[in-house]
Amino acid sequence: MSPQRKIMLAAFDLDGTLLNSADSIVFGVTECWKVCGFPVPKAQDIKKIIGLPWEESVKNLLPDAGKKEFNLIKKYYEEVAQGKRQRPKQDQDLFPGVYEMLKEVREAGYILTIITSRSGVRLRELLAKHGIEELFSALKTTDDGPGKPNPFLMRQTLNEFNVLKNNAVMIGDTTFDIAMSKNAGTFGVGVSWGVHNTSDLMTAGAHEVVHTVDEIVPTLRKLIPI
Repeated sequence: MSPQRKIMLAAFDLDGTLLNSADSIVFGVTECWKVCGFPVPKAQDIKKIIGLPWEESVKNLLPDAGKKEFNLIKKYYEEVAQGKRQRPKQDQDLFPGVYEMLKEVREAGYILTIITSRSGVRLRELLAKHGIEELFSALKTTDDGPGKPNPFLMRQTLNEFNVLKNNAVMIGDTTFDIAMSKNAGTFGVGVSWGVHNTSDLMTAGAHEVVHTVDEIVPTLRKLIPI
C-alpha cells in the first residue's frame, strides 16, 4: 500500500500580497475621513493598519472613536456599497506573476485559501474581477470570526480541511499575517513587496521572507517537503 499523501495548505493574504491595493486603500480611507469630518491620517499611518480587522484599524487611526464615529464610517461605506455615493477611484491590479504562481502552488498539491480582513462580499468582487476566485478552496474573512493576528481563522481553516499545522503556511505582507501564523502554530512566510518591511516581518516571527513572486513555490517546498 502506498503511503497516504500529506494534506498541505497555503493560505494567502490579499491586499499587499496578491493585490497591489495599498494606495487605493489609503485613498479610500482618506475620502471617508474627509466626508465624516475626521482629521485625515498620514498615508504611512494608514498603510500600517492595512490587514487589521476593521474596528481595530479605526481605533488605531482614530483613538477616541466611539459609537458616533463608527456609525458615520459604517454609513459612508454602506452608501458606497449601495451606489448612493461614488466609490473612490481604485487602481488595484494583481502583482505581476501572481496568477501563474497561484496555479503553480495548486499544481504542487496545496489547498489554496485566502485569509483577509476584508468583508466577504468585497473579497468575492475583487477575486472575480481579477479572475482568480476559482483557484481558492476557501475564503476566510472577518465575517467568519476574529481577524488577524487572532489565530481563529487559520485554525478554522485547518480543521475544515483536516490539515496538520506543520503542513500549513500563511503567506502575507504584514506582521499581522505572521503573528496569526505564529499564534496558530503554522509556518509564516512574509513578502517584502507589501506594506511592512523585511526586518519587521522577521522580528514578528516569519520563517522566511521572499522578495519575488517566483520565490514562493520553492520556499513552500523547503518548509514542507513532499
